[in-house]
Amino acid sequence: MPQRLFPDFSAMTKESWQQQVRTDLKGTSYESLQQVVGGGAALEPYYTAAELDEPRAREVRAAQRSQPGWLNQPLVRFTTSPDTNWQLLEALDRGADALWLDLGTTSLLATEVPKTLHKIRLTDVPIIFETSGILPADLVTELTRNAPYYLKGGIAADPLAQWMQRGTSYELCLASVGEAMTATKAMREFRTCAVGSQVFHNAGADPVQELAFTLALATAYLDALTEAGVPPLLAVNRLFFSISVGTSYLTEIAKLRALRYLYRRISRAYQLPDALCRTHVHARTSTLYETTSLPPNNLLRATSEAMSAVVGGCDALSVRPFDSTLGEPTAFSSRLARNVSLVLKEEGYLGFVADPAAGSYYLETLTLQLADAAWALFLDVEERGGLIKAFEQNFIQDKIQKAWEEKQAAYAQGRVLVGVNKYQAEEPGGTYQQVPSSEKNTSSEVLPFDLLPDRRLETYLLNQD
Repeated sequence: MPQRLFPDFSAMTKESWQQQVRTDLKGTSYESLQQVVGGGAALEPYYTAAELDEPRAREVRAAQRSQPGWLNQPLVRFTTSPDTNWQLLEALDRGADALWLDLGTTSLLATEVPKTLHKIRLTDVPIIFETSGILPADLVTELTRNAPYYLKGGIAADPLAQWMQRGTSYELCLASVGEAMTATKAMREFRTCAVGSQVFHNAGADPVQELAFTLALATAYLDALTEAGVPPLLAVNRLFFSISVGTSYLTEIAKLRALRYLYRRISRAYQLPDALCRTHVHARTSTLYETTSLPPNNLLRATSEAMSAVVGGCDALSVRPFDSTLGEPTAFSSRLARNVSLVLKEEGYLGFVADPAAGSYYLETLTLQLADAAWALFLDVEERGGLIKAFEQNFIQDKIQKAWEEKQAAYAQGRVLVGVNKYQAEEPGGTYQQVPSSEKNTSSEVLPFDLLPDRRLETYLLNQD
């Protein structure tokens, strides 16, 4: 028998604890303490070892990363080749381990690649290129002119997400993704297909929907790639997830852990061995909860989101500068964003532990609750013919719209967004220029289905009486 730490105190059962809580609540229902995370998943205030489904919890742990640490991967937006090169080099000199280069609609020509990447070796520094101005296969051709042997990083090609948000066609880009994947098959650390949750997260999806629809998006890519002749093992390992991390600290930790667990189910459906399948998760702090009324609050909010990301086991982390809502970030805000990751790693020692959430009865149970609810919704999407058909039927849009309305109601009824609906800046000059988020259909043609809007919660709250 293990010796108890405090032998003078008798053990308390959960039933007796609940009874004491009901007494202390003085008429308020015990159910009010439960947390609803979406998809019918509701959680108790705490759990005990007896309540944890230990065999399944072991399966979740087995799907997590076995190595500690993550890449500090700041976001850099392309302007000009010399200026962008300076930003990239400065980031690497001041703590970045990898880079995410947003090219926008710019097409990197052969003459621009050497100038933009001057003094940066793609064989050493992982860089993710995000672009809508050049096809993935063409970008690979340009990049391999300068690093012909081995590349690290990848291309954030997510054509179906662009289709769902902007109505743009996806067929040509998706075919090019397969070509790029085949061309770089010998480069194990270069990934050419992004599976982004931002398109669902920023439209207001709850965590269960975000998980389910992101998995459906991944499955749509895997099906298309394998049908085009890409081997299943190559496809599974060379796409990567880019996940928005919100402000619900514990839920976001569980969301990332559940993602790895569920993606393993999908790789097994392709009859692939677990030991050969690698899930790469890039996490970025959310834009949905950012504020323009008091941007410094975004730094605090992003720190909590970043902690969720690293405790949840991300492979790479991008923290948005606090003033990104106002336009181009400053050098000061960009450095603070990089330093959030550095402090968590070097001073918080979170970079020295693999799966720090393992063993927590609450987090293990929350992970399983999210996974079960998300898997049920994912199967519903698959039964409707997959993500594309479900989207064309407005099934996904209707689900997210309902979740968005529930989120709005929660904030109207007292949930707090600091600096927006509570603790606002009242001193003169204490607010900043408002930049409303876009909820417009950016497609020029009339589509038979709705597009997902890019929302910011602050825009809704500031329009309320």
